[in-house]
Amino acid sequence: MQILRSTPQSSLISFKELVKQGADQITQRWLEAVRNDRSIPSAVGLEEPLLRDAVPLVLDEILRVIDVDESKIEHEKICSAARHGRERAQEHFDVRELVREYQLLRDQIFNYLEDHASQYARSVTAGVANINYRVGLALDEAMRETINAFVEEHIVQLRRLSRLDSVTGLYNHRIFYERFEDELNRAKRYDSPLTLVLIDLDNFKTVNDTKGHPFGDRLLVKCAETLRHELRQTDIISRYGGDEFAIILTETTRQHGHGMMVRVSNAIRDLGIREGAPASFGMTLGLAAHPEDDGTVTRLVKVADDHLLYNKHMNKVGLSETRKGSL
Repeated sequence: MQILRSTPQSSLISFKELVKQGADQITQRWLEAVRNDRSIPSAVGLEEPLLRDAVPLVLDEILRVIDVDESKIEHEKICSAARHGRERAQEHFDVRELVREYQLLRDQIFNYLEDHASQYARSVTAGVANINYRVGLALDEAMRETINAFVEEHIVQLRRLSRLDSVTGLYNHRIFYERFEDELNRAKRYDSPLTLVLIDLDNFKTVNDTKGHPFGDRLLVKCAETLRHELRQTDIISRYGGDEFAIILTETTRQHGHGMMVRVSNAIRDLGIREGAPASFGMTLGLAAHPEDDGTVTRLVKVADDHLLYNKHMNKVGLSETRKGSL
């Protein structure tokens, strides 16, 4: 590889100005190439390419790389610049698309440098081939590091999503059991109370049958929001099943938990009225408490579920156990 020689500042400025002047041209040609490239799955539907906001920053950092007179290329800043649009990329992420955008950007940069080689060849002593090599190496390193960063962020996002229910955004069934195990162990260790609540929405099938599933999904989301609003930040709320929720009330006795659930029940009933749900819409619940109910996860879930089934039966015969205060 040819060794870079010290270049007069005036020459570097001349070359840098040349590239700066061409930044808009490079960007526009790159945009056209991206939108005309059929190998990019979403080129037509996506308003802007993933790297759109990053291109000016990438070009600026390429100039910095050219300006450096040592053999070591610090690509980290180019990587940082290329990740400028990472929030949008998380919403629409495709590694193939990201790679292809980088390839097209590389092509357009080198096309521009080749078109103007005669203009800057006389003003640099490093040699055109050497500068092209350094630019290419910097882009390669930037692409690799950018993809790694995007993939890592995407994996983190997928892991987070795997813990949540897709409709309500609450913890899902699997995470409920993980959290319940942790909280029960903590309650035992510190000799503190813990209450488990299982909630079943009344006549939710009727809601879907009469109002449609989109209305039912929206009502589930509203119920989740109501639970979040009515309960404490320390309480753990999960979607247990189709129309069932599970709530872990930390450091809460059965009596205190019952009082909290009466308030929640009224809020859910009021929500149904506001949203136009059938008059029969509401909620039934069952409670279990540690240490009274033989504090194991399996035992507490069974006790709460038995109470829930009993209360639903009593509701059908008009003798709601909830109104009698025994949950």
